[in-house]
Amino acid sequence: MKLSIFPPKESIGKKLLSLYPFDKNCTQELFVSYKDSIVCNSNQNIQNKALGMAKSYLRLEFKKGDILIYSYYIDLADTITDEDIENGFNVMKNTLPLRAK
Repeated sequence: MKLSIFPPKESIGKKLLSLYPFDKNCTQELFVSYKDSIVCNSNQNIQNKALGMAKSYLRLEFKKGDILIYSYYIDLADTITDEDIENGFNVMKNTLPLRAK
């Protein structure tokens, strides 16, 4: 499968490349999106702020062409770590029959 990360982030790509031999010519794709340092300034969310809002999220989507096959999403209390990336990828890998060429 090929790897796409948006927005591009070298540390995420480096970690994923250590876990799987991605191939940019493959029709299957792992699309990774994330956001760090989420801040909500709305007073309408005061009850959520009091309970603790997520500071970041990580989403992994496995697609074949334009068809979504699998999606993994997690809200995180802190900045995304290599461990978060590895855990998410392993959940996906253990759910789907992924095979490297």
